[in-house]
Amino acid sequence: MKLSPRSYAILWDAHAWAGVLSSLVLFVTFFLGAFALFAEELSPWQEPTFRAPIAVSEAEAVRLAQQVADAEAASKPAWFGISLPTDEEPWLRLWRVSPEGTIKPTWVDPVSGRQLGERSDLGEFLNAMHFLEPLPGGKHVTGVASAVLVLLIGTGLLLQLGRMVREFIQFRPGASRRVLWSDAHKVIGVVTAPFLLVFALTGGILWLDDWLEPAVVKTSMAGDAKAREHAVDWPSPPAPSGKAAGAPDLARALALAKERFPRSEHHWFFFDHLGDENGTVHLPGESEGTLHAFTHVRVSREGALVWARETGGGSAYTRVMDPLFGLHFATWAGFPAKVLYALLSFVCAFGILAGNLLWLERRRAKAPGRFDRVLAKLTSGGCAGLAFAVAAVFTANQLLPGTLADRPRWEHAAFLAAWAVGVGSAFLDRSAARHARRLLFVSGAVLVVVPLLDAVRTGRLPFASGSSFVLATEVGLVALGLLCAGAALVIRRLQRPTPSTSPAAVEPDEPAPVPT
Repeated sequence: MKLSPRSYAILWDAHAWAGVLSSLVLFVTFFLGAFALFAEELSPWQEPTFRAPIAVSEAEAVRLAQQVADAEAASKPAWFGISLPTDEEPWLRLWRVSPEGTIKPTWVDPVSGRQLGERSDLGEFLNAMHFLEPLPGGKHVTGVASAVLVLLIGTGLLLQLGRMVREFIQFRPGASRRVLWSDAHKVIGVVTAPFLLVFALTGGILWLDDWLEPAVVKTSMAGDAKAREHAVDWPSPPAPSGKAAGAPDLARALALAKERFPRSEHHWFFFDHLGDENGTVHLPGESEGTLHAFTHVRVSREGALVWARETGGGSAYTRVMDPLFGLHFATWAGFPAKVLYALLSFVCAFGILAGNLLWLERRRAKAPGRFDRVLAKLTSGGCAGLAFAVAAVFTANQLLPGTLADRPRWEHAAFLAAWAVGVGSAFLDRSAARHARRLLFVSGAVLVVVPLLDAVRTGRLPFASGSSFVLATEVGLVALGLLCAGAALVIRRLQRPTPSTSPAAVEPDEPAPVPT
């Protein structure tokens, strides 16, 4: 097979322009994806009081949850939730819907029963930022970028037809910067192609599902809500009767869920129309080590099983979508597999960055235009600034008072402000490379210091908290800090004059047909 010059040129342009236009969003999703994998495991780090083991039995926790539900029933909330203690979060968590429609959690000490208000949501926030959800329209932007990534993988592999094996092992760090970034981009692209494709497809399909579902219901299903419920195997809870009643019996509801799905872990109670005679409680269950991870049980106020859903669901739709969800969110993965996922995420982020740097080096050899100068600034401030923002939010988590009102909002503001400073200051510095180097040095230093701050605050030796979750977080922060500092040193070295190279070691400026 041989690509014609025109076909090769079209593929080249499609790959280059699609990559450049989506690169910064994709960098964010993969860089923060490493943190999103450990959203639950970060809980003991973000809240030092969670580092103790679970202090009460399950029966005692359910009894306390029953008291909370009985008290909450008087206000008749349309929706309310309670989470039982887990190894990561050994307190009860209450979930309430604010007047603005957002869900706000508060915490309850399982021993004293005292409600302690909001606490840090560091892990959940980084997980949300992985999808850009806190930004207006961010979720749709990442969905489009996921679809574009499928195009990038396809065009990239087609461009490598016939020379993939050779370029898979070809890396010339002593050549020009253009050759260096070209080799890095190709090697990383080939190595991580399966990993990239899994997340591109699952991320894009999950986004399209959210976007297309209302249109499908309105057209193909003629707006029939019951048809939709049957298709997605998710029936609506009974409508409220308007008659006041107490909360469901949580001990009985939990027993029914365990009897129906003995292999699932059940930590959640989510109430629909609590305080109404037709109120129900929903108990999701989760099984580790499988793509079909979730079960569901809904129990009436009288203690009858209203609805149950097996892993994988009961429709063609759920049998397709559930494993896609499991693949994207790594529900099958244990801690070692998550660490491997995180490393691959960082490698993919660097591969995306290498593609941008290759573009800039090629354009620098000619006459860079305004677009190229803006891209250089955005790459410097957006990518290095993201590391700076991560360092800032971990620092804010350490320094903000634990009882501060709206503490999660302050942490979010620290992240977004640091990222904005990183991007904005890039346009004030004449050298994008120098700006990135400074941000990475500062970020690396801060990330290494953060575990020391925690040790001082909690009166212990570093790396001796007694919690495996905290130890893993400390090791990860120090490793990321050293990686940032190392990247800054590499940038400094690369800013030296590039060595002369033979014509064979220089990548061509224009695409050429590739024999295959």
